[in-house]
Amino acid sequence: MKRVLVVLSILALAGAANAGSPPIHMEILRADDSCELTVVTYDWDFAQGDQGFMPAVCETGGMPVWEYGVEANPEVPLDVACWGTILNADYVNDSGDGLLAPLFTVTDSAYLMEVSHWLDIETNYDGCNVSVNGTVIEPYTVYPATLSTSTNYYAFCVDMEQGWTGHDIMQSLDCFDLSAFMGEEVQVSFDFGSDSSVTYPGQYLLYVKVGAAGSTPTEGTTWGAIKGLFQ
Repeated sequence: MKRVLVVLSILALAGAANAGSPPIHMEILRADDSCELTVVTYDWDFAQGDQGFMPAVCETGGMPVWEYGVEANPEVPLDVACWGTILNADYVNDSGDGLLAPLFTVTDSAYLMEVSHWLDIETNYDGCNVSVNGTVIEPYTVYPATLSTSTNYYAFCVDMEQGWTGHDIMQSLDCFDLSAFMGEEVQVSFDFGSDSSVTYPGQYLLYVKVGAAGSTPTEGTTWGAIKGLFQ
């Protein structure tokens, strides 16, 4: 059924092109969406180490996929260490695995999270997203789709949730606003899931940074309050 859907999609695109529409590229390229951080409180660069991130079960029954190391798959243009969903191979069917960041508290200097990653995932059926304290959050550019909406296929951890998906998306930069959790200690999880057929290289995290944009807010002080300090 999936193969039929792909063929129909290609025919539909071809028909649109022949009707005078602009050509549609099969390769999807996401625009950069940097947080434009002026303050970096946490800088988890995976080229320098695993940074204390840890795989964790996000749904019972899903196969583990997160691994740390250097990716040597020629289809994945990375030459540094990273966290990936199976290194040097495609992710497996029926995968469902979370990757937990170290706990941190959201503050005025740590409320924006910038994620640099590389993606190549079966469109719509498989995918990944980010959750904070168990709640899925969206990047500024929003996720491209609701994942695995088919009743015939099930993607562990991310089924029927918003998330990243798509074949040949390539490298992406995404920004998340965590200010809704201001003052809270948070657990960020990068969740990945796939159904029972068709796999691709998957998701590869290059770095995660948490910080702030612009100047750090300061409490306003009146002249009367200042004079009161000396009374």
